[in-house]
Amino acid sequence: MSTKHAGRMALAGVLTALALVFLLCSFFPTASLALAAIAALCGVPVVVELGRRAGLVHYAAVTLLATMIALSAEGTGVYIAFFGWYTVFKSFIEGKNLSRPTEWIIKVAVFAAAIAAYGAVWVFLLHMPLPEELVSWMIPLLAVGVCVVFVIYDVALTRVIDTYHSRIRPKIRNLFRF
Repeated sequence: MSTKHAGRMALAGVLTALALVFLLCSFFPTASLALAAIAALCGVPVVVELGRRAGLVHYAAVTLLATMIALSAEGTGVYIAFFGWYTVFKSFIEGKNLSRPTEWIIKVAVFAAAIAAYGAVWVFLLHMPLPEELVSWMIPLLAVGVCVVFVIYDVALTRVIDTYHSRIRPKIRNLFRF
């Protein structure tokens, strides 16, 4: 195995472990969603340096390990349902050279489907009741609010990726020798 390949595999392993640490810390109720999003950021260097396939392997490894040992079903569930694979999906969609509006329509539609599936699993499979304070007229407002937060997350993720390319990548490449 070449030094270059070994360095990339070491980077993927370190980032997988780091993502798992963030998910393990998500047992704090107020931080579970934020820590799931931060854990997903560990996939950015994996996708950039090793490609989408390695990004999916990273996602699968974190998902498997987090499912076995994570303390928070909410943080782990959101990572599995959306945050974990979204970096790979974003790379795929943005690599297709679609128009900006088409990209955003696809991203928001996929996000809405993922969140709806996540909610359906919680309500119908796990039999978790909806909060009593949540009345039917609030659900559309909540959906719009969540989509706005998603757009903010996507823009922030783009900036993180740009920062990784311009500032962090040269240091990582030197550290891991690839």
